[in-house]
Amino acid sequence: ASIDSSTTLPDLSPVDIVDTNDDGLTLENVIYAGLGQKKCLICRQNRDSSSNMITMPKSARLDLLVLHRIYAPQGVRCCQQHILKYGRLNPNDFIEMHDRQKLKTILQPQEVISILDDLLKLIEEAIKSPRLDFHDPMLSNDDYLAWTGWHIAEFDTMFDMLSPFLRSSCNREARNALAIFWIKAKTNLSFNQIESLFNYPVHNFVPLNLGVGHLTRDQALMHNIAFSKEFWDNKVTIIWDGTYIYMEKGSDHYLNRSTYSGQKCRHLVKFMSLVLPDGYVVDSIGPFQGTANDATIAQQIIETRNELIEWCDYGDTMICDRGFRDVIQTLCDLGYEVKSPMYLNKSQNQHSASEANESRLVTKVRWTVESYHARTKKWRILSDRIENPFLPKLGDMVRIISAALNPFRGPILVDAQHDDLCAVAKMMKEQLSKNNTLQDDIGCGLISSRSHWKNLDDEDIEFPEMDLDTLRSLFFGIHQIKQSKTYTEEHLDENGNYVIEVAPGNNEVLRCRIQSRHSKATRYYAWIQYSLTSNRIVAWYCQCRSGARTLGCCGHIASVIWYLSYARLHDFQPSIGRKRIAQAIEYI
Repeated sequence: ASIDSSTTLPDLSPVDIVDTNDDGLTLENVIYAGLGQKKCLICRQNRDSSSNMITMPKSARLDLLVLHRIYAPQGVRCCQQHILKYGRLNPNDFIEMHDRQKLKTILQPQEVISILDDLLKLIEEAIKSPRLDFHDPMLSNDDYLAWTGWHIAEFDTMFDMLSPFLRSSCNREARNALAIFWIKAKTNLSFNQIESLFNYPVHNFVPLNLGVGHLTRDQALMHNIAFSKEFWDNKVTIIWDGTYIYMEKGSDHYLNRSTYSGQKCRHLVKFMSLVLPDGYVVDSIGPFQGTANDATIAQQIIETRNELIEWCDYGDTMICDRGFRDVIQTLCDLGYEVKSPMYLNKSQNQHSASEANESRLVTKVRWTVESYHARTKKWRILSDRIENPFLPKLGDMVRIISAALNPFRGPILVDAQHDDLCAVAKMMKEQLSKNNTLQDDIGCGLISSRSHWKNLDDEDIEFPEMDLDTLRSLFFGIHQIKQSKTYTEEHLDENGNYVIEVAPGNNEVLRCRIQSRHSKATRYYAWIQYSLTSNRIVAWYCQCRSGARTLGCCGHIASVIWYLSYARLHDFQPSIGRKRIAQAIEYI
């Protein structure tokens, strides 16, 4: 190819043919890149060592022509970093045009034939290739995330680990096979839509990232958080919790009976999750029958998973919820220290302040296992109803997703031992034994619950003002703040005011009647005592089960404090979206 130095920057319009004389075919809006080999064709950087430069592959030169209207003859060189796998040009790389001569491209007939032949082959490959090809460099990071749930870098790392064990076939290549697996997990499209799944090498990938064999006890200690260390010392702490996955009703009567959950009124299978305090997954075991409860499943694991019992040691902390009541003694007999929310006796309507405070310590650490379950359900195959023929592969699927979450998503809590968290943990432990003085005053009749309380509009009430950081410190978290918005929306009257009562003879004690979010027939009285002189909340008490606790407060009290101290001062408005959804139903 020869050159002509009188052209401008190219656009991406169709190629203009200017002349077809004997000297060759001139392309008006295609730049000729030249034959120089000292500078990179893409970034125009000089390279002293030839090891940083490679001869540009034909497929990359075609990408350059199609995407950027730049013709690069055979033999030109570029930096290796601009070339992706399979010799394709990185479409995101910037083409440096600053010191480049803007030369028209003049092609000889043989070159035209060669380029046309290459372009026809490229078009043929594009027609025959899958509509979604994970070899295509044009797939963006957002495309990978939307289809597989992983970023490009994470997917590449996973593929490099597994490629020795993946086999290509005439119908699908190894990289696309891995993508097919994650597309199925992420989208739960039908098999006809994805074509087929493949046998995944579980025995090579999962043990490196899941199960007690993949981490030492010292490594497990590194996953403790400020709260677990402050509450129960720096010991190995494992959170136990069950989750479930819905399945179809089948034709096998025994299977139907074994998987039908009377609580959910659906067919399902269960998994037991073992998670460390920061959300790192130790193991996910299952599936188990839907009729088994958490205690029964835990007992089965203790009796059959010897490697787990051998890995755990005397004095380890096991955190579980109330559903594990029947297996707690077994765990204690093995020498473990079991932490669980307190149980309400049949004669009790409410936990004492000390019981409610102890339960709050457990929930402050235990929530990460629920967050892990929410993570797994982002792959729709685990949130949708499982087809029965897929049930034999479900255990491997759950373990693969869990094993991939550990290295590629990491713990749920990052910087879990930050100084601020340590300070909050110490404050919670200091208030653990604090008594509820307002409850005592109400019980002794010092604050009468039967006297005539005066109704006030919220704008007539003077109340300590607080920002969100202060509220988070007061509630020891953000969960109650999130609940406050929906509680408040339900309790605003037609004028947009919170219905609040003030105690007779004491304007610094107020009372609200809060509707339970679970039961239409249940309402609770919530009392709040505050001081305008010191601008702080002095005490609170609610009639709900955990309303006596002093280690934070229940959602009913939090909604009143949040509204009076913050929301009404920041022009709080009920959610229009939630209201529109509620109004869509015809109520009887």
